[in-house]
Amino acid sequence: MADINIYDRTLKIIARDYAEVFLKLAFPDEEVRLIGTLENVELSLPEERVDFIHQLEYNGENYLLHVEFQLQHKKDFPKRVFVYSAEFTDQFDIPVISLALYLERRESPIPDSYTVCLGNNVINYFSYPVLKIWDYEKEIREGKFPELAPLLAMIVKKPMVDTLEEERRLILQETDAKKRADLLACAVTIASKYFDRDFLWRFFREEVEQMRNVSFIEDWIKEAEEEAARRGLQQGIQQGIQQGLQQGIQQGVQQGYAQACREDIVSLLEDRFELIKGNILEQLENVVRVESLRMLLKKVPKVETQEEFLEFIKFAVG
Repeated sequence: MADINIYDRTLKIIARDYAEVFLKLAFPDEEVRLIGTLENVELSLPEERVDFIHQLEYNGENYLLHVEFQLQHKKDFPKRVFVYSAEFTDQFDIPVISLALYLERRESPIPDSYTVCLGNNVINYFSYPVLKIWDYEKEIREGKFPELAPLLAMIVKKPMVDTLEEERRLILQETDAKKRADLLACAVTIASKYFDRDFLWRFFREEVEQMRNVSFIEDWIKEAEEEAARRGLQQGIQQGIQQGLQQGIQQGVQQGYAQACREDIVSLLEDRFELIKGNILEQLENVVRVESLRMLLKKVPKVETQEEFLEFIKFAVG
């Protein structure tokens, strides 16, 4: 399964399940009601199909809502929005609302129209609302839009472990089990753009069972479990030669997990401080308890200096 496909499917899940949130963002002063969703819509364009469009009702009139996610602006995007709008309008004979959602920060203005000019004269003009998701970072973090929590890793300036903790806290507020599972899976998928996948499975280890039935990520879960078993078995066998097979496998798994935690800690420290002091690396090797290493992993984004982090290591060593 190509990563780009699973990433695209992740964003489509959010657009499909939480269209009402985007309506609130785009039209905060209007009472627009979501009344249904049309899936797998075929277009008359060659080899073109959209996964879904939403049906809306406003002041007794019916509309269609077409949501398009964009990581970064592409030159042909305004034309594509225009063509899709025309196709939907012709096919369903219902007014179409096109909405563009941009995910990655951009300082320069984002085009919001398809324009045909003759010289300096505008002949045809088609415009559409543009939502820059990073404009709503504060509201998402405050819990006003927990459905958009999986997007935090994309819209913060630098995603850290505390970003993942914040996402998890917000997502677990979802009471619907299926939607909660989808959001957790979306969070893991989007975060994989910025974090090592093995680290993410360790971070979300308590939520793996909830995600297991999400079709687009179950292959990832199976792959992670097989890799963890392989690593644990290899290290356990090496230990088992000297200490007895059963005991060696158990200790090997624990030691392998502890070493992976140390590597994650070092990687995050390098992101924060670039050059890590030697005494930190030496002391970190003395931390053997997995629980202590997990605690240190959470402390990395919260400390101000390396000296402060060293004190936590000393405490962990005891």
